[in-house]
Amino acid sequence: MLRLLLILNFLFFASLATAQDKLPWNESRRLIWNDFQSKAIPGNSQAAATTFCGISYLLNSPTKKFTAGQVKIESFFVPSKSWVHNDHKTDFVLMHEQSHFDIAELFARRFRKLISDKTMDAKMLQNYYTRIYDDYKNYQQDYETATSHGRIRDKQLEYTEKINAEIEQLSDFKT
Repeated sequence: MLRLLLILNFLFFASLATAQDKLPWNESRRLIWNDFQSKAIPGNSQAAATTFCGISYLLNSPTKKFTAGQVKIESFFVPSKSWVHNDHKTDFVLMHEQSHFDIAELFARRFRKLISDKTMDAKMLQNYYTRIYDDYKNYQQDYETATSHGRIRDKQLEYTEKINAEIEQLSDFKT
């Protein structure tokens, strides 16, 4: 029993550390290379860097039905899971990685917009999240393909501008 309690305590504190390791997206704070803190760089990876980012939501409602005001939606970056090869620390690679994080914010805003006028239950919210998250993953993959992982300079600049414009168009849905 004590062993189980210790394991549960460990899992609880491990999850707290993970939650504390998230940087929320902020329009006035761009990523810097010091944010990429993981030392676990895959030996077989040909990537210059990896940005671990995503979208999460937190529901705070005592009732079965609720509105968007009771849902906190966040885009985040996880430093401990993001890495860079030291010989690839360039401004251009950092712009590519920042755009991954910006895509997460773009889809957080799309999610906020999608639910903004809805009364829903938890299952509906999860369905909306799944739809947005699937679109988010596809957009990330399209971005990687179109820019050849940031190697096609013109496409990279074009995508960065496109992402920023789309974020701006959804300014009513920023936090």
